[in-house]
Amino acid sequence: MVALNNLGKFSVLLLSAGRGSRLGKKGKIIPKSLLKIGSETILFRITNYLMTRGLKEVNIVVGYKYKKILNELKKFKDLKVNYIKIKDYVNNGSSFSWFKFHKLWNKKKKPLLVMHTDIVFDQKHFDNILKSKKLNIIGVKKEKKNKLKKNSFVVQVNKKMEIEKIGLNHQILKSYGEITCINKFSTKSADKIFKFMNDYFKINGSDMTWEYILSDFIEFNYNEKFFILKNQIFNWVNVNTPKDIILAKKLFGDKI
Repeated sequence: MVALNNLGKFSVLLLSAGRGSRLGKKGKIIPKSLLKIGSETILFRITNYLMTRGLKEVNIVVGYKYKKILNELKKFKDLKVNYIKIKDYVNNGSSFSWFKFHKLWNKKKKPLLVMHTDIVFDQKHFDNILKSKKLNIIGVKKEKKNKLKKNSFVVQVNKKMEIEKIGLNHQILKSYGEITCINKFSTKSADKIFKFMNDYFKINGSDMTWEYILSDFIEFNYNEKFFILKNQIFNWVNVNTPKDIILAKKLFGDKI
């Protein structure tokens, strides 16, 4: 079994540039990652947990009210923080935030762990991804299609749990479950994804969310296989709306 304190072997990238436009007044005051679920912010919960898994250095892409995010990370005295600021975060998607990390990643070229900072999740789900022997994993919670929103990102997989396609729920006929925004990639695959993004942006622009780009990458790069883990039914909330905040507090409260 892979050790659960081996995050030092990874380049850990947190995507935290966007603005919570669907959160109303709260979204105008602070970034989503600084919303409190229980007594701690989402970002604190994520970072604190990652440090229990061996995190010593983190990379974070910031944009909206980025100084508040960096101040939150200063609470972790033993953590090295590298940040990348996105100036035009309104017109650039999560894929562009991911891509902007490529120069820093190229200096060490390690396996890559990519996460959003507006998610609250059961730690067992993360641990299962970390300890899996599969090199490329897209985090997915198993869920029936009719229980998901139309704009939820889902995956279509084969019998081997290999991803065939990624898209919105209404775009995928046979979906397995919802993407949880916790992803693990081999060094080789991460390198190819960065190169693919570079070419993709030149043709299509940089406002696309990463799920669509990764779906296209899977379609055009048959030598790279991406998997999901079977029967992951752990609680998970992507905090985008006031209702999501209520649900996250109900499910997680002060659990860190």
